[in-house]
Amino acid sequence: MSWSIIFIVAIGTYGLISISASLSPLFERSVETVDDSQTSALLDQHKMLITMDVARFEGRSAFFKPVRKAPPPPPPPPTPKVDSEPKDVGPPPPPPPPSNYMGPELIAILGDEAWFRGSGSGAEAVIRLTVGTEQDGLKVVSTTLPSMVTVEYRRGVYEIDLFVSEEPFFLQEVPELPDTSFLKQIDEVEEAPASS
Repeated sequence: MSWSIIFIVAIGTYGLISISASLSPLFERSVETVDDSQTSALLDQHKMLITMDVARFEGRSAFFKPVRKAPPPPPPPPTPKVDSEPKDVGPPPPPPPPSNYMGPELIAILGDEAWFRGSGSGAEAVIRLTVGTEQDGLKVVSTTLPSMVTVEYRRGVYEIDLFVSEEPFFLQEVPELPDTSFLKQIDEVEEAPASS
């Protein structure tokens, strides 16, 4: 109960102080005198600024930009001179031949005759050409026994080998041996001491 009395006294003290602070200005006299010249100068300045703002917005909208005049169009470009007689260029040159042979696959060589795989089936599945003959743009120029044929195909001359003899494994460098420095070589086996 003693605590509640202490809190009631504290609340009452706070209330008296706040009420006296609120009412004290009502009972005091004013020591300042109002300077009318300062107020009138501010009112005159305000009127001048209002007049200036009104003059800024007269004759235009405050929400839209005024329309600008369009710039004059640029002068037309000069007309290019046209030759009355066109130059005779002629037909374009034919395209160069392919760098690699892309024709039918060579499947056999018999003397002066070379056999190629055709696109059909049965008797048409094989194209047989002798030296100097041509069929479907493929012409045999020469044969070199046992496995080489020189052909002319799409304006290019190619040498075709019947057997592909590439073995890239033997052309590669020998791989380096792995590093074995981390291994420890044991020459002798230590004997364990005999227990007596």
